[in-house]
Amino acid sequence: MSADSATVIRGGRIICPGSGLDLQTDILVRDGAIAAVGTNRATEPLHVIDATGKVVCPGLIDVHVHLREPGAEQKETIRTGTRAAVRGGFTTVCAMPNTSPAPDIPENVAAIRERVRRDAWCRVGLIGAATVGNDRFHLSDFRALRDAGCVAISDDAFMLTTREQRREALLRCAELGLIFLAHAEAEELSAGGVMHRGAVAERLGLPGQHPETEVRSLAEWREAWDGPGRPPLHIAHLSTAAGVELLRDWSDGPTAETAPHYLALTDEAVATHGANAKMNPPLRTEQDRQALIDALCDGTIAVIATDHAPHTVQEKAAGMLAAPFGIVGLETALSVVLAELVESGRMKLSQALATMTAAPAALLGLPQGLIEAGAPADLLIFEPDSRWSVDAEEFVSLGRNTPFAGRELPGFVSTVLLAGRVVLDRGRLADTQPPAHLN
Repeated sequence: MSADSATVIRGGRIICPGSGLDLQTDILVRDGAIAAVGTNRATEPLHVIDATGKVVCPGLIDVHVHLREPGAEQKETIRTGTRAAVRGGFTTVCAMPNTSPAPDIPENVAAIRERVRRDAWCRVGLIGAATVGNDRFHLSDFRALRDAGCVAISDDAFMLTTREQRREALLRCAELGLIFLAHAEAEELSAGGVMHRGAVAERLGLPGQHPETEVRSLAEWREAWDGPGRPPLHIAHLSTAAGVELLRDWSDGPTAETAPHYLALTDEAVATHGANAKMNPPLRTEQDRQALIDALCDGTIAVIATDHAPHTVQEKAAGMLAAPFGIVGLETALSVVLAELVESGRMKLSQALATMTAAPAALLGLPQGLIEAGAPADLLIFEPDSRWSVDAEEFVSLGRNTPFAGRELPGFVSTVLLAGRVVLDRGRLADTQPPAHLN
């Protein structure tokens, strides 16, 4: 089905957290955009998608994804990563800058954007590297990166080293209208640790990361943030109760995200899943898990992002001490969120979806994330009551590194539209890649 034909999505439960819409009705899509929301009586020839018994919402948006290309295509490529995104219900992902070369100068950004136009199956926003070559010391030219097309700036896992450097990065972002995504980790407390330091690590005989590593880094960012103005700061992958409390006490402070795995798992998962439960920051305690859910419920944390970080099977087979940090998440994120937040009764469905649609769209100022006339027809249709079992061998991602293997989860992603074009139909990817102009 081409984007310029008219399509009606009929009879679904339409949920748009950004506008408060939640009712059973139709959506008319024409020329890549939403033409109307409401009972459709059009007489023109239509492609009809029956959404009876299903939820229709804006396509999911992930502000924290590692696509690995260029430089580590054995782990993931732009093509495989964005196909995995579509299969998980995402229509927009933002690629973190830990590639080789990094998106640290306009020429590198242009080269990566060309790869995206050639290979991507969904919209991709590039996040620029905060330092040249990710060296942690020499700030990149943020203006040049913005003008080249970057949607945000991040230090990713290459943390800035001084208050002055952090302050300068924030002020530059404020001047340019960019968000700075900060990786909150005090390396002097995390170095050498492969999981959360606590009773489980002691039982397993594994070196742990001190639980204060996150909150100490947050305190350093707060010191840099304090002063005239309110620089646009976003805290990546919040993982601790102490971090939540600091954020609550930070008046008019930054936005923050957490990841689905921190809502579903604790450090006990390492005993079962080994290196497939090794990520940074690490899985924490049950107290931390509950604090993160509470923070989502009260709005302290606004965004859920996957931190999708694929690695090869061989790398993860090296064991906890040698395996790299990171797990995949694009193909399981929605279902994990439904299980931990909605089925558990902690959040309404519309609230949970807001963390993956309206909130990330607002964070980056994206036109996606809404269902209203004139908005891009980036839409997700899923079956909330259907259950499926996670089989990593069936992932579209090259990564198999998931701690959710074998788990039964709710929420089958049925159909995804990107600019009005069906790119996933009844759970199967389309034969034809979306057009390059979408990126």
